[in-house]
Amino acid sequence: MIRKLVNLKTTEYEHNFDKAALNALRALKGVDTLTNFVMNWTYVKWHLVELAGSNFHVTKESCPELYAQVRDVADTLDIVQLPEVYTEWGYFINAYTTGYKDSTLLVLYSGAVDLMTEEELRFIIGHEMGHIKSGHVLYHTMTQMFSNIISNVSIASPLVKPMYLALLYWYRMSEFTADRAGLLACQDVDAALNAVIKMSGFPSKYFDKMDRNAFMEQARDFQNRYGGFTDTAIKNISILNDSHPWTIMRAAELIKWIESGEYEKVLQSAKSKTCPVCKKAVADDATDCPYCGHKF
Repeated sequence: MIRKLVNLKTTEYEHNFDKAALNALRALKGVDTLTNFVMNWTYVKWHLVELAGSNFHVTKESCPELYAQVRDVADTLDIVQLPEVYTEWGYFINAYTTGYKDSTLLVLYSGAVDLMTEEELRFIIGHEMGHIKSGHVLYHTMTQMFSNIISNVSIASPLVKPMYLALLYWYRMSEFTADRAGLLACQDVDAALNAVIKMSGFPSKYFDKMDRNAFMEQARDFQNRYGGFTDTAIKNISILNDSHPWTIMRAAELIKWIESGEYEKVLQSAKSKTCPVCKKAVADDATDCPYCGHKF
């Protein structure tokens, strides 16, 4: 049974690389100004309008099963405000969050919904919810905006490229935090690793023969075999312009977190119980239900 992580704090599971990179990013001159610019610029609103006009809007009425799964993941991670949810055509495993101010959207590609089991999809949805809970969405949106500027306005490229690369580096580090949130959402180590295996390109015809142990060994071996100075330089240069770390690197970081005992520690520290009256999850040590006032 999935445990609701009442009063879950992002500081309990955020990856150190994510926190360090975000602090370095915020220290860059001009970031605050650009942040406010992005918060109010038409670019963001434009994207929201495009999604509303071209993508399927998942609601309680239009697609109740998928909506309920998103709602349950949000409850599990103690996220009160549910983002608007849309689907997008693309037969690969992907999802993303975008938005501005109080308007946050979660977009699920049809391939992610079709190719994942229910537990694996919880990992994907939880990953994106982790970005929302950690406040990553604004900087992700800035990264997307800069990518468009560099692609379409060549004269602006030298001006924004340094900050764009800093954003990309942080973006990659934020994925490690989001993967941890995904695991906390599904609370199934096998499902989380299966999701990463599928994202790595594992053929769908062999899904029933998936070998997690072999994949975990590959992840550990990659860290050990390619950790030298030259190999590290190659890795850093290869992903310099990427928004995501390689899937093997993501798996290795997630496995390290699990084996460190920190994952189980977070689960144990966020124990909850169910109110017999309103059926809401409340903190295990609560004496009164904050929703209906019932006394335990």
